[in-house]
Amino acid sequence: MEGGDIRVRRLFCRTQWYLRIDKRGKVKGTQEMKNNYNIMEIRTVAVGIVAIKGVESEYYLAMNKEGKLYAKKECNEDCNFKELILENHYNTYASAKWTHNGGEMFVALNQKGIPVRGKKTKKEQKTAHFLPMAIT
Repeated sequence: MEGGDIRVRRLFCRTQWYLRIDKRGKVKGTQEMKNNYNIMEIRTVAVGIVAIKGVESEYYLAMNKEGKLYAKKECNEDCNFKELILENHYNTYASAKWTHNGGEMFVALNQKGIPVRGKKTKKEQKTAHFLPMAIT
């Protein structure tokens, strides 16, 4: 996939979980900071649109029309997310393709690190707030 700017980051949710895509393509949260499966490549696809890829797993984060998060080896429209930087310095990632009843569907992790269906998310919820952390 061709694209613009590439940033390598860990995405830390306000629920205290790092977004992780494991070697089998399972999307969930981990509380291990030094886990290689939580290192993400965030690539700019268009203005305000990014694709998120697990560096170790080589899977792209994707969302289907029901709002379920999953991983794909090949990048397509399901893998494009609208990145919004909030006033609190956290970011949200909403599906660029899918909406639910006219509302955006966000990448989110609940308090147990389990992905929340996009249909149940809102921009204001802390489950949908991610802090892109530089790799040290």
